[in-house]
Amino acid sequence: MTINFIRSMMTVAAVAVICPSSAFAQNTTPQAMPYTTVDHPQFVSASQTTFLSKGDILIGISNGDVAKAYPAAILAQHGCVQDQMAEGPIAVTW
Repeated sequence: MTINFIRSMMTVAAVAVICPSSAFAQNTTPQAMPYTTVDHPQFVSASQTTFLSKGDILIGISNGDVAKAYPAAILAQHGCVQDQMAEGPIAVTW
């Protein structure tokens, strides 16, 4: 009796998974990205980055005497950082 109950529950679960996916397939409304863009990033000197580990990935940009680094983990959470360089605005994504 327990095995039959488990089999019937597995059948119900399979139907529950299949039915909603067909309903979602008909939805043509574009979904908004869940990210919040960072518009005014705050920077610290390299010696103050105690929150980073050796294995962390950084996305870097430099121009002349200005060098900036953006932790990939933070970029992954926000999707985009809008920043400024001497020549104008930049967007950093991951």
